Amino acid sequence: MNLCRAIKRSYRLMIDRFFKKGTFINERYQVNDLLGVGSYGISYLCEQVEEGKVCVVKQMTRSKRKKRIAEVYRKETEILGQLNHPNIPTLMECFVQQDFLFFSMEYINGKNLEDKLFEEREQFSEKYSLTLVKELVNILDYIHRKGICHGDIRIPNVILTEGKVNLIDFGLAIRVSNENKVDLFREDFYDIGDFLLFLLYSNYKKDIKKRRPWTEELSLHPKTIHLLKRLLGIEQPYSFCRDITVDIEQAIELLD
Repeated sequence: MNLCRAIKRSYRLMIDRFFKKGTFINERYQVNDLLGVGSYGISYLCEQVEEGKVCVVKQMTRSKRKKRIAEVYRKETEILGQLNHPNIPTLMECFVQQDFLFFSMEYINGKNLEDKLFEEREQFSEKYSLTLVKELVNILDYIHRKGICHGDIRIPNVILTEGKVNLIDFGLAIRVSNENKVDLFREDFYDIGDFLLFLLYSNYKKDIKKRRPWTEELSLHPKTIHLLKRLLGIEQPYSFCRDITVDIEQAIELLD
């Protein structure tokens, strides 16, 4: 198994060119750091030299099937190009270099929730968790009204900048039709519920003796429990963001 992984890694390093720190992409983006490597892309923190502006440049891989990569690239850039929201990164430009597909976008500076929870060990109260989720649902409402399902709402894809919530990584986002939009939107809602549980568990003292359901492990207001059950589809699932927002606001008010 380890040998197989090593071979795959060597193949990827050989096929997918990684740009080193200090090198230039498209003669105008200087690489400052490697941000991450995903299934379909490599993300760099860059400086747009002409304007001295920090941004993200994403390079699509070639170690996957070319047709699939081109489709992922087309969908992600088309969707980002249709969005104009202060808490979503703005698409800057698309280009090709040495047969690699690239696009650049706004860099959102801040800490993602995964780092805050597991590296900084930050704890989130029930009220603050609901406040952050309300902001996230407001962003999601904008996306859904555009006929788009994000498809990947997770703690590493939510960034806090000066207390404000930002949503990134639209690599799995898709356009929805009227026929399937409610079902697909509910997948985003389930992810929101999972995201909220991560925040709420930051205050939980683990009981090593016995693992219990979250409804028993967490001491939450009944309204928050009701909200979570609907987000997770345990009770009647939500169909629209506005209904989630109403329940969140009521839960926050009851916690005051």
